Amino acid sequence: MDLRPRPDPLDIDILEALQENARVPLSELGRRIGLSQPATSERVKRLEERGIIAGYGARIDAAALGLGMMAIVRLKTTHEHIRPCLARFAEMPHIIEVHRVTGEDCFVLKVLVPTPGRLEAIVDAIGRFGAVTTSVVLRSEPARPIGRDLLARAAPP
Repeated sequence: MDLRPRPDPLDIDILEALQENARVPLSELGRRIGLSQPATSERVKRLEERGIIAGYGARIDAAALGLGMMAIVRLKTTHEHIRPCLARFAEMPHIIEVHRVTGEDCFVLKVLVPTPGRLEAIVDAIGRFGAVTTSVVLRSEPARPIGRDLLARAAPP
């Protein structure tokens, strides 16, 4: 049973606003949610200390950097290959996400490459660990923020 306190409505307002724009000044964030800047700052600090806010970052357009092809690569392997796979993935900068999953596959990878030839090289490199299934991403929709709608549905009945 999780005994950590759940975020209250003001915390959720902060989380939603920071996911929209993490660079918003705390004074502006406070005005939006109806708190003073010091009170807002204290709430943000507590959310960080509790690990709810794990960090801040920039959204990068990979295509603008010459990485216009994205693929989802699934790998089915055996248990003895799990650690060697993870080590190999860590050596390959084009693999930007690694998810170990249950079910038919063992790993789901997100790959960014400049050309189909580079994707082929990645598939060939990890294919020695087992069966590979590759799907080229045609278009991605923006990620949905974690906010009050999701949290309300995640609450225990």
